[in-house]
Amino acid sequence: MRHDPAPIKGHDLFRVLYGSGFKLDRTLIADEVDALTAKIEKEYAEGKREDKKPRILITGCPIGGATEKIIDAVENNGGIVVTFENCSGAKSIDRLIDEDAEDIYQAIAERYLSIGCSVMTPNPNRLELLGRLIDEYKVDGVLEMTLQACHTYNVETLSIRRFVNEEKGIPYMNVETDYSQTDVGQLNTRIAAFIEML
Repeated sequence: MRHDPAPIKGHDLFRVLYGSGFKLDRTLIADEVDALTAKIEKEYAEGKREDKKPRILITGCPIGGATEKIIDAVENNGGIVVTFENCSGAKSIDRLIDEDAEDIYQAIAERYLSIGCSVMTPNPNRLELLGRLIDEYKVDGVLEMTLQACHTYNVETLSIRRFVNEEKGIPYMNVETDYSQTDVGQLNTRIAAFIEML
């Protein structure tokens, strides 16, 4: 998804990420993802790709099931999701465990405590990862999705907005939603306006 224009839709990327969590044999995932990546790279070289669109990074609460409406709202209204910095995206897999550490239990603890989760305070690791993804994926705008009951992410929206707007110099939008479909029209209207502004 670092390619510009993007090779596939963000929803297709999400399905691969989300679907890999349901593999019982974890050893198969790496080879399957590598094969899929090679196929997409080959097709991209042959000219199969998405049209050039505003590149969106989704951050915040986990996406899955009913909350996939956020991805749909972006991609049905002229944008493309190029990366996810949320609980179901890069955040949970960004850092590895130091397998050569003298104290493996300490290494495991450090890995999990370094995840940029909104329950951590202070939370500089979230900003570090967010900044890196914005640069690597040439992001045009950041969309934060907050679930109504996830107060820790709600608390962080101001610091994320300031970081994205002031330090990275790109637009930011926060949408608060739930697992229902009652706000799909409103989400489409708001996200379409955000994308049109880019």
